[in-house]
Amino acid sequence: MTHIVESLTFYFPSRKAFLTPAAAEDVTFVARDGVKLHGWFVRASDAKSGEVRPVIVHTHGNAGNIADHLAFSEHLAQAGFHVFLFDYRGYGRSDAKRLITRDDLVRDAHAALDAVIARSDVDREAIGVYGVSLGGVPALAIAAQRPIVKAVCTVSAFSSFPAVAQDVLPVLGPVLIPTGAAPRNFAAQLRVPYLIVHGTADEVVSARHAEILEAAAKEDKIARVQRAMVQGADHNGVMDGVAAQVATIAFFRQYLVRAP
Repeated sequence: MTHIVESLTFYFPSRKAFLTPAAAEDVTFVARDGVKLHGWFVRASDAKSGEVRPVIVHTHGNAGNIADHLAFSEHLAQAGFHVFLFDYRGYGRSDAKRLITRDDLVRDAHAALDAVIARSDVDREAIGVYGVSLGGVPALAIAAQRPIVKAVCTVSAFSSFPAVAQDVLPVLGPVLIPTGAAPRNFAAQLRVPYLIVHGTADEVVSARHAEILEAAAKEDKIARVQRAMVQGADHNGVMDGVAAQVATIAFFRQYLVRAP
């Protein structure tokens, strides 16, 4: 029952038709359990076709589909990175699923990473992951589980499902939502650089989650952790400002771009 509550509470997919932008390449790939998924490969804005560049896998938030989330990572493509943005099962053009779980998100993110690794125009030694809001769950999972990932950034991410539910429903939230896989646990397993971006005025995921994730990632003193708090920024507007964009670009340049 709790998994049904999680699915109905956290995931709001849209299968509304949308057009593929001129800058994006449609990519179809398959998860390990046979589910067909859809994504966009957005070439770095200054790259020629087929040019090898560092790549960033963008795992998006809980609502809509990739057409609603491209704006969150456009600045990365403009900064010289290839970007791969995809829809989880049940979202957009990916195969439909009635009930979605956090394990599905992680499974689909692994498949997206596999699809990126298979490409000839990406630098396999320079792969980053960028998770926004709910996307922090699969982003931290694959960054912790796949050594090929060299850096991870989360934006407006929460520390655990029960904890963010408690922000809204202090008494019932932790009871109704199952524990299971938690972003803070994945953060504690990280061995790669980690940037946490969060707005101080986030009304959906309170700023305390950024502190929890930072503390978890620093537990074994292996991962290099940075936290960028954006003053006055809310949940969805945090990446609209120059400060957050500059921070994410600088972070990925530091850890993904190698000297010629």
